[in-house]
Amino acid sequence: MKFKDFLSLLEYDGLMIFADSENVYQTKIVNLLKLKQTNFKLLNKKNFQQNKYNFFYLSIIIFYLIFFLNRKSKKILFVAQPAYAVIYTILNNFILVPYDCHYGLPKISFLKLFLEKYVLKKIKFIIHRDLRFWKVYKNILIKKKNILIPDHASIDIAGFNKNDNSITAVVLGWVDEKEVQVTETVRKLLKLGVNIEFYITEKCESEIKSFKLEIEENYPSQVNFNKYINQEQTINKISKFHIGICPHSKRNSLILSEYRKYCGSSRIINYIEANLSILISRSALFQKFIARSHNAHIINIFDLENFKNKEELASFLKKNKKNNVIKKKIFQRDFLADYLDKFILL
Repeated sequence: MKFKDFLSLLEYDGLMIFADSENVYQTKIVNLLKLKQTNFKLLNKKNFQQNKYNFFYLSIIIFYLIFFLNRKSKKILFVAQPAYAVIYTILNNFILVPYDCHYGLPKISFLKLFLEKYVLKKIKFIIHRDLRFWKVYKNILIKKKNILIPDHASIDIAGFNKNDNSITAVVLGWVDEKEVQVTETVRKLLKLGVNIEFYITEKCESEIKSFKLEIEENYPSQVNFNKYINQEQTINKISKFHIGICPHSKRNSLILSEYRKYCGSSRIINYIEANLSILISRSALFQKFIARSHNAHIINIFDLENFKNKEELASFLKKNKKNNVIKKKIFQRDFLADYLDKFILL
């Protein structure tokens, strides 16, 4: 980065978005800002490259220097969990946008939970993507300026022509073999004769290594592992399939019920955009709310036991086929863009 560019960022007095950690949710917020034609600069903590559209990729040192030395701009900070924003609370006049929280996950250290609570007490503004923060930290958040911007469709929802020659289910996003499981669900579908397409990261593949080897050995013609490329390309690929698989198929989980009940999911929105039937646990209340708010067809994960073969499942899917539409205002882009704009201008 040229020194004059560094100085211009230090002097910039508009909206600045700092991405300490990247997630698809960040793109959704950015798209809402673009919808309102908001001027902003986005800074990613990566390297010295500059990208178009006022997106900057910075070294860690430059990233921190601009965050702490620029006191003129309004700041939005994206982090994985609130605990990772602890260093930023030295300057607490920013809007915190966490993708997730540590509370509810198994084997989380006391220190991480302490830092999570500390950060939420220190900051003044927060944007959260699901109901977990409000459910768990209501006594803290009620004293803050906070809004819910849920995961929402970033493309127009349209019907797709499905390939009905075979039934194909999709696993999209992060899963593991311990808690955020799809293993039991995938096994049941494979036994019925359903094809399974995985669109996951390399890290995720390594976390389900033994399960991957098991199903590739036993069902070589029914499973396929693909790399997740980007949202638009992935939706185009999965739109010809039939079922989107959500995690939490483990009956006795160490994940706290608050986590399962009130967490959101970008994969839910991707399945809705691709007009898939959604296999989901009864306990995932907020995710089911999202699906129903888009008129999506929901199937309880454990109801798979009721089907004897692939033909019965195919008949059920055809009979219950729906066209997805946005039924609730909270998921409309224009409403969310206005909602976000008013919050930033507080």
